[in-house]
Amino acid sequence: MRVFRYHRIDVFTDRPFGGNPLAVFPEARGLDTATMQAIAREMNLSETTFVVLPTKKDAAVRVRIFTVDRELPLAGHPVVGTGFALGMAGRLALRPGRNTVPFELGAGVLPVEIDYRDGEVGSVFMTQKPPQLGKPFADRELIATALGLDESMLDVGDLQPRVVDTGVPWFLIPLRNVAALRKVMAHPLVCPELSLVVGTDLFHAFTQDTGDPACAVRTRHVWWGKVTPGEDPVTGSAIGCIASYLVHEGVILAAPEAEFAVEQGEEVGRPGKVTARIMRQGGAVSRVQVGGTCVHMGEGEIRLPD
Repeated sequence: MRVFRYHRIDVFTDRPFGGNPLAVFPEARGLDTATMQAIAREMNLSETTFVVLPTKKDAAVRVRIFTVDRELPLAGHPVVGTGFALGMAGRLALRPGRNTVPFELGAGVLPVEIDYRDGEVGSVFMTQKPPQLGKPFADRELIATALGLDESMLDVGDLQPRVVDTGVPWFLIPLRNVAALRKVMAHPLVCPELSLVVGTDLFHAFTQDTGDPACAVRTRHVWWGKVTPGEDPVTGSAIGCIASYLVHEGVILAAPEAEFAVEQGEEVGRPGKVTARIMRQGGAVSRVQVGGTCVHMGEGEIRLPD
């Protein structure tokens, strides 16, 4: 019998049962891809991560990220939660203060910043790629129908729906207010049509009308085309795209760096908070970081036959 231990982590929160839950397998050597995918389906979370030996010489670890139906090249809360779990378990050589640890992901080797003080892991930040922005998408009727909204709920001034990619391509949909965000009900037949047009099946909506005045933006995961266990509570990769877009458009000023909070998860009973750090250089966004705190909820094991 082979035994593989895992940690359960709540990510982007400072209290239990908030943020986004994650399963981390810190020692996954010996598991093939098909078994990792099967375990991710068994865990039935938005993502499960598996830590294996790196294939790149400049990486400390390799982290493979799985949803219940696919492997992802990059995702926010899995990277942040895995950094927290490995630091907490003593699997990384951390010094007091801020540590930069290179993680090998499907999207490449990216630095993860881990704040370590008095034997405890504090905040963890992941670095995403500089944003690639698609063209604004003008078919407001199709978007509104796909999300079950009136067209007027999409009117937010100069911001336009578009795909932004900082490692994963998200179709970002600006909404007028938090009332519109709460009313979203993705149409299972129209959303696939919209995804074919925009080139991604990952949709995320946001509004500057927040519940917490300390937060600059409130967001919501509104559609994921494949089979997933419900709405993703807090989505770090999408928030990196949104934060980059807001700085790119001058909605949030960065001279040269902006740091601000983003809230997500209230609609599904798992409120979380993400800190975005966006650097602008030469008129363009040059660095994207998202991070926050985590809570260790417990641990367990999966037993597999030899």
